[in-house]
Amino acid sequence: MTPEQAERLAALMVEGRPTRPEGVVTASLEYSEGHARLVAVWRDEETLTRYLAQTPVPRGAELMRAVGVEPAISRFDVLELG
Repeated sequence: MTPEQAERLAALMVEGRPTRPEGVVTASLEYSEGHARLVAVWRDEETLTRYLAQTPVPRGAELMRAVGVEPAISRFDVLELG
């Protein structure tokens, strides 16, 4: 991902904040040396699972594709967020 794509993705994330999927507690965009990672923290696994069952393309994937990047999607547990 280029720095320009990362800046555009960050702007799209800000624009989309009011319409984030219900259950997203927070989201961040990490960027370093051409590599980006968009992380969405969900309220709980059940909410995420329900969302993924109802939407054809997750919001984060839509945003990354909008800037010309095909994301690799993975799930992991957050053990503490404070």
